[in-house]
Amino acid sequence: MLPTTELCTMTHAKKFGFNSLGVACALLLCLFPSCHSDDQIVTEFRDDGAHLFNNIEVNPSNGIVYVGAVNKVYKLNPNLLTWNAVITGPFPDSIKCLQGECKYEKPLTDNFNKILLVDEDRDWLIVCGSIFQGVCEVKDLNNVSRIVRKQDSQFVAASNATASTVGFLSKGPYQQAVLVVGTTVATHVIDGRIDVSQYWGKIPAVSSRTLNDTASIFDFAVKSPPPSDKGTFVHFQRGGTRYELTYPIEYIYGFTDNDFNYLLTIQRQSLEVGTPYISKIVRFCQSDVEFNSFTEMQLNCGDYPLLQAASVGPLGKELAAKYSMSANAKVLLGVFAKSSSSHSGIPVSDAALCIFKIYDIDKTFNQSHQQCNEGYGSSISWISSLNCYKSVSDSLCKPDFAYLNGTVPISSSPTATFTDTFLTAVAVNSIHNDTVVFLGTRNGTIMKLNINSPTSAYVYDEVVVDAGSPVNSDLNFDPEQQHLYVMTEYKLSKLRVQSCYGHVTCSECLGARDAYCGWCFTDNNSRCSMQGECLAGDWVYYRNSYCAAIDRVEPQHLQVTQKKTLKIYVSNLPAVERAFICVFDVGLRHLETVAVKQEGGSVISCSTPDTDRLIATLVPSLEEEFYTTKLAVRVSGNDVDIVSTNFTFFDCSRYRSCYGCMENNFGCTWCTSTGRCTHNPDQYCEDRADNVHSASSVSVGQHRGSLDCPMIIQTSAEILVASGEYLQLLVGVRNLLPALMTSYDCQFNIDGIITETDAYLNESAETISCESALFQYSRKVDIVKAPFAVVWGIKKLPLDDKNPVDVTVYKCSEMAALCGGCLLLDPKYHCGWCDDGTCNTQKQCLSGPWFDSINGTICANPVITNFSPTSSPLEGETVITIEGSNLGISFDDISPYVTVAEQPCNCSAYRDLYVPASRIVCSTSRVRSITSGDIVVLVRGDSRYVATSTEIFSYVDPQLEGIYPTVGPQSGGTKLTIAGQYLDAGSSVKVFIISQPKDTAGSDSRVEKRQATAVEQSCSVVYQNSSHLICLTSEAKGTGSAIVQVKFDKAVKNLLGIPFEYKQDPYINSTASSLENGKGIGGIPSGGLKVYVQGYNLDIILSPKLRVILGNRDYKSDCVCLNSTLMVCDSPQFPAAAAVLGERPQALEYGFIMDNVFSLLNASSQQEALGKFTLYPDPVVHSFSEVGQIKKYKTDYLAISIDNQCEVCNQEDFFKVWIGQEPCNVSSVAATLINCIPPAVQPGRDTKEQYPDVTVVVGGVRKYVIGYLQYDTEDLLLPIWAIILIVTVGVLLILVIIIVVVKYCMNMSESEKEAKTMRQRFDWIEMQVAAECKDAFAELQTDVTFPSEDVSGFGILFHDYKNYALKVLFPNELNYAVLGDIEVEDETRRPVINKALSQFSQLIDNKTFLLLFVRTLESDKYFTMKDRNVFASYLMVALQGNMEYCTDILKTLLADLIEKSMQGNGNPKVLLRRTESVAEKMLPAWFTFLLYPLLKDHVGQPLYKLCVAIQQVIDLGPMDAITGEAKYSLSEEKLIRVQIDYKSITVNVLGLCQSSGKSVPVRVLDCDTISQVKAKALNTLFCWTPYSTRPHPQDFELEWRSGMHGRLTLQDVDRITEVDGEWKRLNMLRDYKVQDGAMLALVPKQSSLFNLSHSCTPNKYENSSLKPSPPHSPSSLSSSITTEQQSLLETGAKHWHLVKPTDSDVISEQPDRSGKLVREVYLNRLLYTKRALHSFVGDLFQVIFNYELDQNTGVLLPIKYMFDFLDDQALHHEIVDPEVVHTWKSNSLPLRFWVNLIKNPEFLFDVNKSNIIDSCLSVVAQNFMDSCSTSENKLTKDSPVSKLLYAKDIPQYKKLVTE
Repeated sequence: MLPTTELCTMTHAKKFGFNSLGVACALLLCLFPSCHSDDQIVTEFRDDGAHLFNNIEVNPSNGIVYVGAVNKVYKLNPNLLTWNAVITGPFPDSIKCLQGECKYEKPLTDNFNKILLVDEDRDWLIVCGSIFQGVCEVKDLNNVSRIVRKQDSQFVAASNATASTVGFLSKGPYQQAVLVVGTTVATHVIDGRIDVSQYWGKIPAVSSRTLNDTASIFDFAVKSPPPSDKGTFVHFQRGGTRYELTYPIEYIYGFTDNDFNYLLTIQRQSLEVGTPYISKIVRFCQSDVEFNSFTEMQLNCGDYPLLQAASVGPLGKELAAKYSMSANAKVLLGVFAKSSSSHSGIPVSDAALCIFKIYDIDKTFNQSHQQCNEGYGSSISWISSLNCYKSVSDSLCKPDFAYLNGTVPISSSPTATFTDTFLTAVAVNSIHNDTVVFLGTRNGTIMKLNINSPTSAYVYDEVVVDAGSPVNSDLNFDPEQQHLYVMTEYKLSKLRVQSCYGHVTCSECLGARDAYCGWCFTDNNSRCSMQGECLAGDWVYYRNSYCAAIDRVEPQHLQVTQKKTLKIYVSNLPAVERAFICVFDVGLRHLETVAVKQEGGSVISCSTPDTDRLIATLVPSLEEEFYTTKLAVRVSGNDVDIVSTNFTFFDCSRYRSCYGCMENNFGCTWCTSTGRCTHNPDQYCEDRADNVHSASSVSVGQHRGSLDCPMIIQTSAEILVASGEYLQLLVGVRNLLPALMTSYDCQFNIDGIITETDAYLNESAETISCESALFQYSRKVDIVKAPFAVVWGIKKLPLDDKNPVDVTVYKCSEMAALCGGCLLLDPKYHCGWCDDGTCNTQKQCLSGPWFDSINGTICANPVITNFSPTSSPLEGETVITIEGSNLGISFDDISPYVTVAEQPCNCSAYRDLYVPASRIVCSTSRVRSITSGDIVVLVRGDSRYVATSTEIFSYVDPQLEGIYPTVGPQSGGTKLTIAGQYLDAGSSVKVFIISQPKDTAGSDSRVEKRQATAVEQSCSVVYQNSSHLICLTSEAKGTGSAIVQVKFDKAVKNLLGIPFEYKQDPYINSTASSLENGKGIGGIPSGGLKVYVQGYNLDIILSPKLRVILGNRDYKSDCVCLNSTLMVCDSPQFPAAAAVLGERPQALEYGFIMDNVFSLLNASSQQEALGKFTLYPDPVVHSFSEVGQIKKYKTDYLAISIDNQCEVCNQEDFFKVWIGQEPCNVSSVAATLINCIPPAVQPGRDTKEQYPDVTVVVGGVRKYVIGYLQYDTEDLLLPIWAIILIVTVGVLLILVIIIVVVKYCMNMSESEKEAKTMRQRFDWIEMQVAAECKDAFAELQTDVTFPSEDVSGFGILFHDYKNYALKVLFPNELNYAVLGDIEVEDETRRPVINKALSQFSQLIDNKTFLLLFVRTLESDKYFTMKDRNVFASYLMVALQGNMEYCTDILKTLLADLIEKSMQGNGNPKVLLRRTESVAEKMLPAWFTFLLYPLLKDHVGQPLYKLCVAIQQVIDLGPMDAITGEAKYSLSEEKLIRVQIDYKSITVNVLGLCQSSGKSVPVRVLDCDTISQVKAKALNTLFCWTPYSTRPHPQDFELEWRSGMHGRLTLQDVDRITEVDGEWKRLNMLRDYKVQDGAMLALVPKQSSLFNLSHSCTPNKYENSSLKPSPPHSPSSLSSSITTEQQSLLETGAKHWHLVKPTDSDVISEQPDRSGKLVREVYLNRLLYTKRALHSFVGDLFQVIFNYELDQNTGVLLPIKYMFDFLDDQALHHEIVDPEVVHTWKSNSLPLRFWVNLIKNPEFLFDVNKSNIIDSCLSVVAQNFMDSCSTSENKLTKDSPVSKLLYAKDIPQYKKLVTE
């Protein structure tokens, strides 16, 4: 992201004038500074499905990241958000056969990614996996789901999980593109033995494979024809010893350089087993068609033989010079490890880094070839067995001798070594002449090294990326080399290469010695940064510069009540232009004082803060005697310290003792007479001779230092007294002043009560005696501390007590309640046990004997209260904990005397766990048979002191009887229940599942093969009782049967005959709402819908659950497995969703909780084919609408009305209907209706009502009682009156029928006449429709008139910046208050108001206040949306002069807004869509300020052309002057829907200088009104004049002139106006019979301001020739009506022009006079308009989308800055959906800025925007937003016409956006 300072250098915004109101609004915003995280990990990517990551590739051109994992390949954006992913496994596969038909069993097999490479030239992603014998495929680099090429018959990669494969892109023979591959032979267990696949011969050890775009892709680049077995590949020797099984080669790294390919390996030194493992490097020529140049050399790195990872990269200038190389020259870096033994390939945690010059590597290879040509050397033993012979060939790529084994090793001394460190990855980069190496470790750490020389380096930083997980050997930089992608087993991290932002001071920054970092010193914002970020300051680098530092401050400290000038001595003080200030950090406040730089440049003087201000700030902190502040020197206006140090303010008066007053370096004095410490004894001390001065005090006196203070000397270490006893104290004293100190008292504070006794100074003056005092307290606590003091004089001033004397008052009875505990108390308390059963001192034991622990007494009545466990297996060693009282007072009292069921219990091993008198821990002995008995403790072996348990302890023999379930997933998590007897025996119960691995082959080639042993997996016990054990299984290494084993302490029990079987984890293929229709799954808040799940191994899960994620919560429901492939679940209930769901369904992620099978936890996000879980609103069942809700049942079906939006709620049992106590069988369910068949007989009633109630149950949870059902089965007997009524009604009905028939016959003839008339009308409409369609077709094909491209020939009428900004900020204002002066009623108060406003304006610089102000206003419920918009506009006016500060405020408010939107269940996509907050209004204003140059230089011209072109196209056809509708429009709403006859004519209009006789040709229509003609004439005359300064049509009269005297004033309404009732039609040119070429004149009205102010000036049309007069002279027409007549005619009149308003709804009865047809007939006119404007719209979109590219920076900086900020916010809130961030960007820029500008061009130009132009621009703006949307526009015939109009253009515009 660009720094804010850079952004603000781009701003063009100029400070324009604004009044105090603008300043007041700007007062708002100053808050928290932007914080930068010290965390070097920018972002991380994990897969919840726990796919093991194998490889990573970064596209160097665009930074796209590709990850190859087990069973999956991901495409991630540079911020590690998932763009695309594809499943690559598991699939059925067998090592015994090829892909396709196979006679062998093909279990599901994981696909390990072996090769992942980006081929930029072809836009390919090459992916090779371990399944199907190691085939490869080519995927689309843009969509990894699309397979571009695939070759099933070419086997490239290793076919098991552990065998290594290395691949890289290179050139091959004949300059073809090839894939170079090194592959370890993969072994498998085949038919009980370790072997290779029968197809292994097709996978050479090293090969070069073609990437030609043909069917032979991945075949060998060159292969000689049979019988030759030569080509671009190398095989193990054929026949004899199978070296592929005995001689493993592990490939570590590969690269290409110049004309050679290189591979690095680990292998044995020779073919003989037992020889040591070494590292080797292989080289062969790219052009070699038979690999004869294939050569091996040993690669040595000191005593570290095993290469672990390697990388090729550049060296910095300084290190390159020491290697005698040029800067940035490439070298090979490798990390090596020591081996565990001389013949082992197993590395240990001792590592080294070595650097090899590629030049030296090639030189050594060349020397080996030369030696071979001389006859020295031999071939590579695992390929052939030949010796070199003399040869004259000097070709390296076509040698006479093939497969040379070099004899001279390539060696390098370690540059750095590491002890107890296992290195797994290496990468290198050069920066500022330094060489920086990044090392990955096995424990998940990245170490950063700076290399000083070939043998010296230092680690300057370590970053824990993924603790405990090894770093993958693939370390990749991003294209800018600013970040490093680090991959561990299950996590990918994006890491900053530098840690600059974590250092806040210059010393920290340079002290870190980070080669990327330096201190950027500027006047504005000094910070630790990279050099590229320091654009306007001095960048200090650690190698050649030093930070400024404070050497000393004079004085070093100061009394807080004093104010002095400090001298600060600074070294390396930088030169700055601004003034310095001193800043004292006091708590959370910063006190600033002015600083002055003295001559010499190294001393700065500044005063301390005002004492009142300082003391007020220090009040909370001055409970202490001194306060150390940070004293910093800064540049004025800068918040970053240049230098800082600690400075101490002290307050002597805070010291309360003489000793404290003396023991400091502040120079305080103790006034003995007043008992006060002071810094000014002359002012505060009464008797100066008795003062005690500190060693640093400048005062003079005989007493100096703390040793001269009058004080108490404690005579004993501790003073103890039992509560209720008296004590007399004697304490030592020193330095008493008998002349001053005449009387003494002793004070004791006993539990808050002060007790005072007289005290006497002994004759020696060295001790003081306190009279005897009673020490007693009432609280029930064991000990109370009673502080003690000696005071003297009337003021009771205390003597100093350096070590405060406390009297400890205690109660024995509270310290111990039992005898054993009492005797264990410390003897110093003199507590003992009384015969009355209490613990007390001997003095307080009132009756009976008293004894203590000294005389060896044993407490009577030992008791065992409880013990656990209660049983032990026969094998014993169960640890028993026995608790009780009086169980001895030492371990020896009980150790040999504990028995369990008459068997000894061993206590000696648990001596440390013994708690005297209360707890014994021992282990049981082994017994031969089941037995039981008491637990007995014999204290000291004395039978008088025996403790016997009340419960029985048993020896038992646990038995295992069965388990449930007997199968579980390989991932574990199965809740295994073990049944049996005595399963709670022992103190430790552990469960294990013992299995034999099926496959031990394919292990790491560096590890020796070991004999297969049983694999033991633990099962964690979660519940235990005597008959059941429940444990959770752990993950298994493989599948198969296993034995359940339980360990009860030392007893081991195996469950035989009932094995537990680990099966492959279940997999889910599909989910559906039913088995028949296979629709997607869904549910409702009430739950209850069925979800059918199909897969395999589903029945191995004991308690599967369906999991649906809504918001931040999981909702679960149970599932039932019907068989291994089918499971049915109930949809969960969503209690909180019903209130917030609304009317629209929501698509939710879902998964399945199936023990520890975490890959299914988020199944829908992992498998796109599963779809989403759709949550629909609850169906609503409507009550019966009949009276009393009683419905009569007569037919076979009962219809129930519902509202059911749920598309999957059609399951038979989802809706259940009950009538009373019996069901109503549901026969069908529709969106609005449920049909059910009620019982044949009316059921019984559940209530007291007369009829049974009808209840509808939805999903088995929600019930609706909708009314009552009445069966209509009774025979009704009609009464006489009813029969009479029926007969009467029947007779009347017959009479009515007769009358109707007669009337019908009479009207038949009239109807036939009307039908004939209607047929005539329909025929007329049909002809009109045909004519309209034909005219529209012809018009589209022949007469499309395209507007002139040169529509801006007179210049574009831009507003200046001020008017442009004001119109955008205040669109509905005419008079801008921000530009006016404040109104003051009393002018004498104006200076006061101005001063207040000035102070108020200063608060703008306080960010904290400003943000708090904004948030406070927004929290006010009366602060409306309109208020927020107006407030934000004023605020932006106030802040636009300081765009850096304005941007900071905007970012903070936007971050708050985003944070608020992420809380709760809100939809983050609606953010920035509406202007509901201050920030949302400020954002488009921010773009308004910063993008004005773009508008004026680029976007303005096509937008202006579009506006003018729209007006030109509209003028081609008629436009209704009243309704604003036109024949040509882009908007359906503004389209005239009638046929209008018109023709175009050209009239000559005399300009304002009519005396010149010059006229201007103006094109008009004969159907134009007079006002329309005047407007067109003025537009032609003043087309170069801004609209705001043009005259208006109402200022002129239009005269038709002929000859010298013929004049006729044309008006919209006059005496010739057509009048129809209250309707008047406006006059048109054809009403006056104005013909083509007529002469018209614009005559200013007498009352017009224009007439009064207009001056006649020549115009550009002065030379236009006057055309002949028209045939119809205006003199033949009567003169115009008078003003009075016109007013009379207009009274109460309604006007229309082309279409009467009534004609819009009904068709006229006169076909020959009506032009109204079916509305849709006229839509082709929209197409005409669209075609005419197509190029203008396209040009506008092209400029907007393309001019976001800038030649210098890549993207316009304001747009990039804001988009980067939105990206960072998305990462901060862990938003992984790219649609959300795209929506934010679309809402912020296209919607809030571009659409606003397109719809309102008058903001940018001084033009007039009519209603018809506004409607057309709205259609353009809508299609602009559609172009920016990522969602597909699925259009139908019912879609809006405006969208259909541009349906074919939107994809093209979207392509522009994408590009």
